[in-house]
Amino acid sequence: MRTAWLAASLFSTGFLAHWLLWRIGIPRRQTAVLLAIFFGVLAAWMIAWWAAPDSLIAPRTRWEGLHVCVFHTSLSLAYIVAYSAIENRSPSMNVLTSVADAGPSGRNHSEIRAMLEREMPVETRLDAMVRDAMIVEDGAGYRLASKGRAWAAALSCWRRLLGMPRGG
Repeated sequence: MRTAWLAASLFSTGFLAHWLLWRIGIPRRQTAVLLAIFFGVLAAWMIAWWAAPDSLIAPRTRWEGLHVCVFHTSLSLAYIVAYSAIENRSPSMNVLTSVADAGPSGRNHSEIRAMLEREMPVETRLDAMVRDAMIVEDGAGYRLASKGRAWAAALSCWRRLLGMPRGG
């Protein structure tokens, strides 16, 4: 139970820092800032654990410390991935919200299509990828930036490992 308490407290600290910073102002590169916050909290905790091994926030064993680190890393990465869907609402989220807002009568097919055309989810995602330096827009269209190439290579390897076909 202590391990769960430590891990939940650590993640909650990162979430609180994220919430407070966003209340002051939303940063331009949100994903990078979220990674810095959550892994900065983890690094600070590990330094505190090293500096004061008998404190209340220190795990009893290295094994317990490893569990806390793995839990915090997993939860942080899952939250950051989910946040990207909240940051720029995905087409699925737009459809769900639109249908929910309509109440029991729902929406018909043409209303959903019109809403998606107004929202332009692909344009929003492209703008976010340019902002995050994943792709670069030039006169001919878009091309991968170095960060985008690294992600594309990692995702391609992952797809091959899972036996998935090439393409999107």
